Amino acid sequence: MLSVAICGAGGLGTRHAQNFRDIPEAQVTLVYDVVEEAAAALAGKVGARVASRESDLFGDEVDVVVVTTPTPQHAYFTIKAAQAGKHVLCEKPMCRTLEQGEEMLEAVRAAGVTFMVGHVVRWFRQYARARDLIQAGEIGEVGVARTSRINTMPSGRGGWFRDYALSGGVTLDMTIHDFDWLLWTFGPAERVYSVGAQRLMPELDYALTTIRFESGAIAHVEGSWADTGAFRTCFDIAGTGGLLRHDSTRMSTLTLQRRAAEEGRVGVQVPSSPAFRSPYMMEDEHFVQCVLTGEEPAISGDEALDAVELALAAMQSNEAAGEVVELS
Repeated sequence: MLSVAICGAGGLGTRHAQNFRDIPEAQVTLVYDVVEEAAAALAGKVGARVASRESDLFGDEVDVVVVTTPTPQHAYFTIKAAQAGKHVLCEKPMCRTLEQGEEMLEAVRAAGVTFMVGHVVRWFRQYARARDLIQAGEIGEVGVARTSRINTMPSGRGGWFRDYALSGGVTLDMTIHDFDWLLWTFGPAERVYSVGAQRLMPELDYALTTIRFESGAIAHVEGSWADTGAFRTCFDIAGTGGLLRHDSTRMSTLTLQRRAAEEGRVGVQVPSSPAFRSPYMMEDEHFVQCVLTGEEPAISGDEALDAVELALAAMQSNEAAGEVVELS
């Protein structure tokens, strides 16, 4: 059985801790947080003990460290864990800077440990099914994609999300979900252009990013922390042979409409239901199996860093009032 230490007792730390508690091959043994009361509260929920010192995370009894701290600390804890021979599941975004990401990859490769970044959208059925349909050519050659991810401004302990220098704003923290999915689906990006409201942080943040992929496809990606309603997502993917549409506010959240020679042909609906298993649980189960079997995780460290690179390029464009940024 894998002994799991949770590093960071916030919202995502709690979600992962509860998941690992319920996975038969794993046991949450330690919870660490700089606020000991927060660590104690979470440890009590999952039957773990509180790590009184940071160094406890890297002790002999720990097999896996789950890093759910604020983004700027991801690199520090991942590198320390890898150097101690621990497998690491790190929440997204992988890091705040590309330099941090390179150091993380160097550390996990040198240690030979399993490393995965939590880009959980790959386990959301609508997104996974849409990618499968696109890869199978069900809508032909894709020309244009539009994605949207809308939420309220998060707070976090001490309001760290609201500090652009720490969180990277909506683009690095939340829209990176869509960047990862688009890169996974369409391949490398060529250039990026972004405009938004990051200058208004911490009151709100909004960004609209246009990406040109090497394949020729173009994506328009909307991310917002300026809303007051419920969290919601949608996308439209248009190809030469049809249209894929997702809207989380609708009962059937993913539909496929094939272009046809005859008029009036009905689109085929691909249903989705909230009754399906939690994508977060599927993500954590996958990671456990990778540790136990030596299988490569579905999300490589290189892929996670590619998503960060795209997000940082979009931020650079936004900060320069819409300057086009070329990607290497």
